[in-house]
Amino acid sequence: MEEIDFGEIQQLLDEILGTGVDFREMAGQGMKGESFLSLKNLAVFLQDVFLEELLAQKQLWFHILILALAAAVLLHFADVFHNRSVSHISFCMIYMILFLLLIVSFQNSMGIAEEVMRNMRDFMAVLAPAWFLAMTLSACTVSAGVYYEFILLLISVMRWFTEVFVLPCTEIYILLVLANHLSKEERLTRFAELAEILVEWSLKAVLAAVMGFHMVQGLISPAADAVRNTTLSQGLEMVPGVGDIGSSVTDVLLGSAMLIKNGVGAAALVVLIMLCLIPLTKLAVIMCAYYVLAAVLQPVSDERITDCLSGMGNGVRLLLKTVFTMLVLFLLSIALTTALTGP
Repeated sequence: MEEIDFGEIQQLLDEILGTGVDFREMAGQGMKGESFLSLKNLAVFLQDVFLEELLAQKQLWFHILILALAAAVLLHFADVFHNRSVSHISFCMIYMILFLLLIVSFQNSMGIAEEVMRNMRDFMAVLAPAWFLAMTLSACTVSAGVYYEFILLLISVMRWFTEVFVLPCTEIYILLVLANHLSKEERLTRFAELAEILVEWSLKAVLAAVMGFHMVQGLISPAADAVRNTTLSQGLEMVPGVGDIGSSVTDVLLGSAMLIKNGVGAAALVVLIMLCLIPLTKLAVIMCAYYVLAAVLQPVSDERITDCLSGMGNGVRLLLKTVFTMLVLFLLSIALTTALTGP
């Protein structure tokens, strides 16, 4: 354990999570099979984050509620005006104000998603050298080389995939939803649905590709390492005089290195979850708030307003699904690599 440098990992965690997380200590706990987190403390923490995010967003929700009710009043009492175009123009003005509020809110949500995905990529980049060194020490040299290249490729692909395709498509979806409900005739609904489908299907395709790689590679690299280790152990046993002792010492050393590798992998899984816990909770709160506002306002407000709020909820849901998919990809990569290269 002392031969593995966790300095870059610890420095990154100190910048993101503060000084309360010691990665070396967590890896040691993973080697011993100790529990990292208390479920009770985790539930209390999530509750605090949930309430804190509700309080932080309450002013925005209040403004949206007031604008939606004002638009409803203008439309329901349009007969008061001698010229109905007055109520229509007033509704358009209110809708444009709501448009700006929702765009600012969505940009904040996108900032949360971008930050947590960047943190995950940075953590995986600094984790890879230490983790695959531990894998090499456990005599999984073939697997270490293959999976190291795959992890680096996965980090690069996910960076390009999210920044160039997923997030821009999600932004386009939100703009289409907001523009589509400016008039009573919906002319951009199919384009918005197309953008939503592209994002969801592409996320599923990436997840399926990563799973397929692990299924195929899991049949090849661990078998090659097993043959090498068996050959080494049997070769030592054939040495006269010290064969049995040498073979036993080798097995002990490889077993200890395997524990270190598994401990580092378990600690990495927990850290990834810790990195995403607060952002995912925030995005979930924002998504649920939009859906609740749309449901509450539907009986009294204009259908365009409620559909717009529901579309915003779908947009935040796409961000939530993107972050969750990246988290699952990295968790699966670490868990499957650790399991497939085990004893």
